[in-house]
Amino acid sequence: MKKYIYIFIPALLLYHTTQAQQDINGILQNIEANNKTLRAENKLNATRKLDARTGNYLSNPTVELNQLWADRSVGGNINELAVVQSFDFPGVYTNKNKLADLKTSAADRQYAVIRQQILLTARQTCQQIIYLRKQHSLLEERAQNARNLLELYQKRLEQGDANQIELNKIRLEQLNTDNELRLNQIAQNAAQEQLQNLNGGIAITFTGDQYPETSALPDYPQLEADYLAADPALRELSGQTEIAEREIRLTRALSLPKFDLGYRRNGGSGEKMNGFRIGMSIPLWENKNTVKKAKAQLEYANATAEDKLHSLKSQLKQLYAQAETLHTSLQEYRQILSGMQNTELLAKALQAGQISMLDYLLEIAVFYESRQNYLNIERDYFDTLAQLLQYKL
Repeated sequence: MKKYIYIFIPALLLYHTTQAQQDINGILQNIEANNKTLRAENKLNATRKLDARTGNYLSNPTVELNQLWADRSVGGNINELAVVQSFDFPGVYTNKNKLADLKTSAADRQYAVIRQQILLTARQTCQQIIYLRKQHSLLEERAQNARNLLELYQKRLEQGDANQIELNKIRLEQLNTDNELRLNQIAQNAAQEQLQNLNGGIAITFTGDQYPETSALPDYPQLEADYLAADPALRELSGQTEIAEREIRLTRALSLPKFDLGYRRNGGSGEKMNGFRIGMSIPLWENKNTVKKAKAQLEYANATAEDKLHSLKSQLKQLYAQAETLHTSLQEYRQILSGMQNTELLAKALQAGQISMLDYLLEIAVFYESRQNYLNIERDYFDTLAQLLQYKL
């Protein structure tokens, strides 16, 4: 009675993806709540906002008390009291408040940049785990195939229908596959550990084994427009330009004269006098070159924002082209592999003596290599897609 080796293609070509997406979204929510970097950045963000509002009020009033001594024959001692408040031009306070608003918004954008980077890393880590689980299933199938083949040829060797060389080749195939399984498990453990680290060291379980369901790639012009409008790093650079422009206005306002206004009282053993004090500082040297410095900062901010915009557009085009190529390859592999039953056909051919053991191992290696290539392309496609859609995080 002939013994056939039946290896069935697992569900790596099927897309049961809704639950995986929900799992990844749940992971991202936990990481956003527990990540230590984000917690620290959130506190720093609050500090930045307080710092933006610091120094926007009137300067402290000054109180002066002078005691003058004199001979009683000429009137005796004299006391002098002065309470003075300094003022800037009204435009200074207006620009300071608007600048504080801009810096407060900038603090939120700086937090958003860090948040997006961490959540993108978390999503890519989850997708790496999905890839490793799919690869593990493929390797398990290959290992089981090698075990079945080894069992068959051990019996053949006992019956004199096979030789030791063929048996050794099968054992090497099993050994190589078992080693790849061990390496795969190590990689899975490392990815799970990274996920836990991103979750602030708190244990977290990700059970997904399928990639998130994703519609077709949007048209590039629309994708670019949405990305550039939502990217926090680009918005932060644009915000820095606005801050630099407001700094110029504030610097110009600070170059205007300052005023002192206060109450003054003189008194001694004789007549007492009350009055007011008014003064003005003349802006000659203190703020020299401050406007030039602010303009230089604006030029730097504009140049940095323009360079970032150009670089980001170039990167998006490259990623989009890569995603299109990967998607085409993915469709081609899926179409061919979904209807193949090469392992079953090869097993029957080997049993019937139509092919040798060497031919069988070569053919089965090509088949498994093709399926591994499919997994690699699928992984790269979803990794590229995650980068293209990171602005939605």
